[in-house]
Amino acid sequence: MRNRAVASRYAQALLAAATKAGVLDGTAESFAGVMQVLDAHPDLERLLTGPQVDEAKKKDLLGKAFGGRVEPVLVDFLDLLVDKQRLDTVREIQDEFARLVEVEHGYLRATVTTAVPLPADLEEGLAAQLGKLTGRKVKLQKALDPAVLGGVCVTMGDRVIDGTIRTNLERLRAQLAQADVR
Repeated sequence: MRNRAVASRYAQALLAAATKAGVLDGTAESFAGVMQVLDAHPDLERLLTGPQVDEAKKKDLLGKAFGGRVEPVLVDFLDLLVDKQRLDTVREIQDEFARLVEVEHGYLRATVTTAVPLPADLEEGLAAQLGKLTGRKVKLQKALDPAVLGGVCVTMGDRVIDGTIRTNLERLRAQLAQADVR
């Protein structure tokens, strides 16, 4: 939870800096690219987040890896994370920053959890219905969880719409347990 609060503050600061510089979309794309590089090279991430390498070398490594390839505001931001010893939260920061950029563009992120992948037409229909419900454009993030058994659970921020078979069975079980049996 603490990392999430920290990530939120840093993401908001990056959003403000990128917006002020007029490079919000470029920064979002660059940050996603940085995450792809870290995904492809876990050793680089361990090196950057671990205590084995001093701050100056980390900054030099970041400059060599990303300087000239990503928005300068992002390189400065990554250097700030090194200075503040917060590079270990870079993934949470990037996730929150991406969410904030979506909000800035009028999108709402909704996580849809199902037991099996949804067909494309159902995804589009669900996004359209959620858009009508919220009055915003909706970006779906899909999650698979066989434990839901069937149906759909949609999470939008702190709002949950749970239409899964598992939840319905749990409600039925609770009702039966409370029923007056004679």
